[in-house]
Amino acid sequence: MAHDAAEAIAIQLNREPQFNLGEIEVHPATRQIVRNGLSETLEPRIMQVLVAFGQANGNILRLDELNDRCWAGRIVGENAVHRAISKVRELGINFGGGAFTIETITKVGYRMLVRPGRDAGPRWNGNRVPSANGRMIPDRRLARRAVIAGGASLLTLFGAGLWRARGQTRHAEAQRWTDRGDVLLRDAVPLQAGEAVPPLRAALRIDPTDARALGLLALTEEISANNGGSSNAGDTIRFAERAARAALQRDPSEPHARLAMIDITAASLDWSQVEDRLETLRASAPVNLHVLGSLTSFLQAAGRTSKSWLYNEQAAAAAPTSPTPQWRRALRLWTAGRNEEAVNLSERLLPLWPRHALVWNARFMILAFTGRTRAAAAMLRDAAPAPGNAHPVRLAQWLPTLDAFADPSPARIARAREANMAAAQLNPGQATYAAMALSQLGEIDAAFVVIDGLLLSKGPLVANRPISPRSFVANSPSWCRTQWLFMPPLAAVRGDARFGPLCEEIGLARYWRQRGVGPDTRLPGSDFAG
Repeated sequence: MAHDAAEAIAIQLNREPQFNLGEIEVHPATRQIVRNGLSETLEPRIMQVLVAFGQANGNILRLDELNDRCWAGRIVGENAVHRAISKVRELGINFGGGAFTIETITKVGYRMLVRPGRDAGPRWNGNRVPSANGRMIPDRRLARRAVIAGGASLLTLFGAGLWRARGQTRHAEAQRWTDRGDVLLRDAVPLQAGEAVPPLRAALRIDPTDARALGLLALTEEISANNGGSSNAGDTIRFAERAARAALQRDPSEPHARLAMIDITAASLDWSQVEDRLETLRASAPVNLHVLGSLTSFLQAAGRTSKSWLYNEQAAAAAPTSPTPQWRRALRLWTAGRNEEAVNLSERLLPLWPRHALVWNARFMILAFTGRTRAAAAMLRDAAPAPGNAHPVRLAQWLPTLDAFADPSPARIARAREANMAAAQLNPGQATYAAMALSQLGEIDAAFVVIDGLLLSKGPLVANRPISPRSFVANSPSWCRTQWLFMPPLAAVRGDARFGPLCEEIGLARYWRQRGVGPDTRLPGSDFAG
């Protein structure tokens, strides 16, 4: 009988009405929560727990009560209940932006504390208010209010001015948070793009309708998903799309949201379509650093280093204190064969941003591949300033490689080949460096084995990488991250007969024919002056 009673009070989502938790709309029947135009679908059990807390109206819920209401009294471990509560707590913080919290009452239970939303309270309709049965009835309090309205007019005007001043202060605060998120995203290593999320969410808590903050949040989440910065790339991509669409509803020209949507849909586009969309976006946002950065990367990936250089210089002029255009400039100088300038610039950059992974990475690569192996090895052994997410910081791969660069004896080359083939199976970053190192050592067959696995997902060596169907991190033939393919160490690969078919298969050759151009990166018979 007790079990039957528990089933009777169990929450049935299809019968539960919609309700609000502060700024969050909760739709139990569809298992959706909505805030600021963004929605998320919950697991049935999590929605049941959320409904139970909402119906408790701030009162304490015991574990046995939650068990009865959400598990129909079935025997489940306390860990299962605690996990569900933790997920609801995370929703309040992450999705809800602090709209509600779950408080633990030691040895008693839990209760939900809700931050009132801006629309909390009764909805007024002229001089009528809703009655208990939902009908509108006259509000007799209005007559008394009319008597005192004239005497309060000055106070009302003062209050309105104070309200406007506070609104302006809050708007300025939101803008500061948005600007902070913009800079963090602009200067970040892509893997660490998520560091821009907290200030952007802080801005949206103040002004949930801000299109720029929404667009930057969408771009941040998309970059995190596409660069290994998210534990669940698929969910992160879907959230990024919702945020981008919400931003574009408010401002159809918002550049960050438009850029996020280009990246999200890139796997279904060919190279020319991606470039056309980026160029269209640049025409409407000519000095946007994120757009210029995307064009810089795209053109380098297409082997068009000259044009890539021009866009990067525009970004450097617009943001002279940003490390991103600077490390890219150092790599472009190296790609152009201007090695001394590249070495000198990288040397100047490292003291300015010693913990920036790509600043460190650019200097290491330039030193390693321009005959400065002793200096490169010193960087490897000096673990203190080496950023944790700089791909070359793997002694097992790079020490034998540098030894072979310095003394290319058959035995050392064999050890380096073995080390790089092993590293290529770890992740895309290690695979790209393995291809570069093997080509530099003249191990062209091995380099193509790595490249085929990385770019085409075929052959005996397929590098591990997070795959999301809607993410271009999958290296689909329509859009590959091939910036490294046109750098100096790959010259031997580019001169091999297999390079042409490779470019056909990844769509690059078709792009070159459509554009009437070719790669200009230090190929035989070409010259790049920078």
